[in-house]
Amino acid sequence: MSSPAHKKRRETITNYFSYLPIMSKFKDVVVTLTKKHPETGEVVPTGHTYVVGVLGNKKKWYEIDSQLLNKLSNEDLQKELFKLLHPQTHH
Repeated sequence: MSSPAHKKRRETITNYFSYLPIMSKFKDVVVTLTKKHPETGEVVPTGHTYVVGVLGNKKKWYEIDSQLLNKLSNEDLQKELFKLLHPQTHH
């Protein structure tokens, strides 16, 4: 059995960690490909694709040559989008 003091300490630790932001990872980025601009709906030029990434409530994208896109894995796309969505600040 847990003592009341032990239970209280465990609750305090749990509550403390609930306030910390959850660390996102590049694999958390949801990637979609589209031939239309994510905001305007304008069709992308022939031979290009928009790579759109969503992480939480953030959304970023970039345009890429479709032939280059075919050489990249989903993980490559996630890593690049993660850099846009979750920029690292150097202290």
